[in-house]
Amino acid sequence: MTATRQLPLSAVDTVEAREGGFLGRKRVRADDPYLAGHFPSLTVYPGVFLIEGVQQMLELHLDGVPGGIELLSVESARFSLPVLAGEEVLFDTRVTGERPLLSTTTTCTVDGRRCARIAATWRCTS
Repeated sequence: MTATRQLPLSAVDTVEAREGGFLGRKRVRADDPYLAGHFPSLTVYPGVFLIEGVQQMLELHLDGVPGGIELLSVESARFSLPVLAGEEVLFDTRVTGERPLLSTTTTCTVDGRRCARIAATWRCTS
């Protein structure tokens, strides 16, 4: 029996496989329960949720289900623009390496403007 972790939040709307990685999308909604009280006058999507989004999308890209991927390190994370409620984030992710160790380089954009660039290393546990 394989255990999958329970997700406290869904950081994924869609994931589409593409050559060398995947393209993911997440619409940020002000009424998402994990954003309650997070800058109430200006709902900003936290950068750590962008990293969580990469993890959940990688899990879905590889196995089609959440769980089975563990973050080992974030080599770099540069956040250049805030992501606000109502915006859709596009995750353009390149995946390199072979199981059990994978590296990702993700460029996050909103309306064609880069809001983050994240490089990380992951371990497949399933």
